[in-house]
Amino acid sequence: MAPRASTSQLRMNRCYSWATNGIPAPQGSKRHVGNGRMVESSKALKPWRQQIIADAKQLQINDPLDTPVGVTLVFCFPRPKHHFSKNGTLKATAPKHKITRPDLDKLTRGVLDSLVLAGVIKDDSLVYSVSAYKRYCTASEQPGVLITVIDSSDLPFRP
Repeated sequence: MAPRASTSQLRMNRCYSWATNGIPAPQGSKRHVGNGRMVESSKALKPWRQQIIADAKQLQINDPLDTPVGVTLVFCFPRPKHHFSKNGTLKATAPKHKITRPDLDKLTRGVLDSLVLAGVIKDDSLVYSVSAYKRYCTASEQPGVLITVIDSSDLPFRP
């Protein structure tokens, strides 16, 4: 029989998960405003990023993760009014998937940078795996993003 590690020898992997409510904003291109200054094109990004940071700080993370991390992001958007019939039911022709703007990669970029600013991870280069989805909210959901960050340094398998 192989020896088993005692509880004191096992390191618990850290996992953080939370929801941030609001309309997700993409981190798009930057534009030049003179004197070498670049500013974000999206005016919605700053308040969105501030909300993610505020929600992450409620987790009271003392030390940012400085190990390989996996991140899962589920973006939830409200359905446009034209997806519904006059009696409020979802039309049969309403699309199942959210395949309109904003682009998923730009949404992801904005969240990953926010995780660094919030002190959840030391640097976004530590993210080796991202699973990101965008979808429409159900009737009982608010728009926003569900964020899960997993310290993967001691996991036996990394995809």
